[in-house]
Amino acid sequence: MGSTNLKLRFWGVRGTVPTPSADRLGYGGNTPCAAVALAEDEYLILDCGSGVRLLGSEVEKRRARQATRFHIFLSHYHLDHVEGMALFPPLYDSANTITFHSFAPEGRTIRDVLESLVCPPYFPVPLSGAPATVKFEEVGRESVRVGDVVVDSLPLRHPDGCVAYRLEHAGRRIVYATDHEHGDPATDRALENFAKDAEYLIYDATYMQAEYEALRKGWGHSTWYAAVQIARAARVKHLVLFHHHPEHTDTQLAEVERVAREEFPTTFAAREGMELEF
Repeated sequence: MGSTNLKLRFWGVRGTVPTPSADRLGYGGNTPCAAVALAEDEYLILDCGSGVRLLGSEVEKRRARQATRFHIFLSHYHLDHVEGMALFPPLYDSANTITFHSFAPEGRTIRDVLESLVCPPYFPVPLSGAPATVKFEEVGRESVRVGDVVVDSLPLRHPDGCVAYRLEHAGRRIVYATDHEHGDPATDRALENFAKDAEYLIYDATYMQAEYEALRKGWGHSTWYAAVQIARAARVKHLVLFHHHPEHTDTQLAEVERVAREEFPTTFAAREGMELEF
């Protein structure tokens, strides 16, 4: 592969809540975050779960007081996807510029939502007073270019809304489709088309099939089996199971990965530190 290829690295792969338990750390206990280093001074980040704190600390070690740009694409505003935002070290360095990209909930702006989450009495330093330059950009039908990456978005099926993101670089695509409940034909077809021929499909596989059928319908999440169906229909090259349930141990996730590979051989369960090259 050429030296111009980029790598998306996972910094958090759990859903709902961090899981600092020994039997869950093999795949990782932090909530959703993945990032691409576009250049020494520019990063593209997907979601701000607890994993974003680790990412920010790594960047700060190398670039403290050096101007760095961060483009953060939030899939939605549920706490497990934004809980690391206030603890992102680059937010407190005035040399940095941080742009939050997401959808605007009905009647509110992105700024409204995020500033209401990071402020007293929930956090002592308000987002509006952070030293870094903070910007807000709404995603929609138009593509967004960040460095050499083109980013597109697609609405998913999830309570309070959620969007998938497609990153395209040098003709290769990664689709990030966390927090989606399968079962609505129109939404599923749209996602299949959105992910068509992608190098990687990162997909919500929170539940095992029996869990979903027994108790979890309507909760806004999916299964590894539904992930396989979407991956087949979209003809993606690799399927990455993501947003692992906090109660699923490393042993259980390894078994899900094994069974899923029987249906779709190029399936992987996401792990912290895993990198996807594109």
